[in-house]
Amino acid sequence: MTEQDFMTLLNAVAKIAKPFNAEYKDVTSMSDKLADSGLDSLDMLLTSVYLCDVFDIDEETGKTLSATTVQELFDWLMQHKRRMPESLASALEAIK
Repeated sequence: MTEQDFMTLLNAVAKIAKPFNAEYKDVTSMSDKLADSGLDSLDMLLTSVYLCDVFDIDEETGKTLSATTVQELFDWLMQHKRRMPESLASALEAIK
């Protein structure tokens, strides 16, 4: 998964996790801070649950996630993944 694919996936997941009445600003760089996108702690928790499911990361490991930037989140997921989605399309399909 390329970094661009990951940012597309993250933006899609965050829009599902974030309430419809709340603002979300798409991430456009791996150095973007997650908090600057409008994700609060509950939004980030839900986002991480979705992403852990996509990458087949168990719940106990998922509880250790602590990322402040998109790059940190990507690196953590790549370190702990037990499955890599075949494509961006298959990852997006998994979160529906």
